[in-house]
Amino acid sequence: MVHCGIEKNETPARAKNFTNEEVLLLSELVGKNRSVIENKQSGVITHKQKEAAWQKLTMEFNASTSGDHRSTKMLIEKWRNTKKTSTKSYSANKKSLYKTGGGPKDFSIVLETPVDAIVHDIIGARMTGYEAECDSDYVMASMYRFDKYYHLTC
Repeated sequence: MVHCGIEKNETPARAKNFTNEEVLLLSELVGKNRSVIENKQSGVITHKQKEAAWQKLTMEFNASTSGDHRSTKMLIEKWRNTKKTSTKSYSANKKSLYKTGGGPKDFSIVLETPVDAIVHDIIGARMTGYEAECDSDYVMASMYRFDKYYHLTC
């Protein structure tokens, strides 16, 4: 059975994957609108501002690329996935730094990409975590800085 040019059991064609240049462009455009797009408030006015910002971003994105036309929904989903991927990459790198027990170095860790750097700049501490002031490492570092500047000896 044919309905609107598509058979009933046929699914729409899948869009092409985003290129690295498209992901970088998306990250840069989100960075320009970060105050609206990454706003954690959830009111009606904020929601309308976010929708307007994403619509504007979609028009800029499609005007700047020669590839497939991307919908606002596709760009929002790609941005969410990009944030997740960058956060996982950062977490894996940090985890590898604190490994103990010897053994061979884990070379599967990916170095920070330009997109990761932009994502880190946009979402900040949500990606890296916050410094714990009550942690013993923090206290020891503070004591070291204090001793260094005041030349105290025990």
